[in-house]
Amino acid sequence: MNENEFIKEIRVLQQIADRAMAGEEVYCPKCGELLIINKLGSGKHPSVFCPNNDFKVMIDYKGNNVIENLGLDKK
Repeated sequence: MNENEFIKEIRVLQQIADRAMAGEEVYCPKCGELLIINKLGSGKHPSVFCPNNDFKVMIDYKGNNVIENLGLDKK
């Protein structure tokens, strides 16, 4: 995977997590199953994941955007 492919993948992951956390129904990009959300306060680490274990994004609630943290917003 080259740098541009990596940046694109990170952006896709961020968009999926943002949409799911905003309450939108989002489906797994691999199998099409509806993604499940563990929100802050659920007792589990905040995440968006596929019930078939095909996809998982852990959520960091420090108020930082992963794209910004990696400096990818400048590319």
